[in-house]
Amino acid sequence: EKMGINLMAKALQECPDSGILWAEEIKTAPRATRRAKSLEALKRCDNDPHVICAVAGLFVDERKYPKARKWYNRAVTLDDKIGDVWAAYFAFELTHGEDEHQKDVTARCAGADPKYGELWCSISKDPTNRKVAKGELLDRVAKRLIERTAEASKVA
Repeated sequence: EKMGINLMAKALQECPDSGILWAEEIKTAPRATRRAKSLEALKRCDNDPHVICAVAGLFVDERKYPKARKWYNRAVTLDDKIGDVWAAYFAFELTHGEDEHQKDVTARCAGADPKYGELWCSISKDPTNRKVAKGELLDRVAKRLIERTAEASKVA
C-alpha cells in the first residue's frame, strides 16, 4: 500500500495536470481525505471529465444523489466521447435513478457515440460485441463497472 501511495505521488509530480491520475487519487484516497483531494484535483484540472466524474462518485458515496447527477451530467457535457464516464453515469442511474433518467442517458450516449475509455474500449472492441448497439454496450460497460465496485468493496 505504501509503495502505491509513493508511486501515485511521483506520477502526480511528473504529470500534475493529468485528470485520469487525479481521478484515481480521489477514488483510492482514504475516506477522510477524499474531499481535500477532490478540491486539489479541481484546482489543477477543473474541466477534466475524469475528475468531475470522480467527484460525482464522492457525492454518490455521501448519498447526495441530485448533486451527483448534476456532476455526472457536467462530466459527459465536457467530453461526450469518453465511454467510461457515460458508463459511470449510467451505472449511477441504474442503482439510484429512475427509468426515465436511464432512458435519457442511454439515448444521449447513443447520440454522442463515445469511443474512448479504458473499460469502454476493452468491451466495445471485444469481437463478441462487434454488432452491439451503443445502448446495449453502455449497459454492459455499466454492469461491469458495478461488478468491479462491488468486488472492490468486498476487498476493502
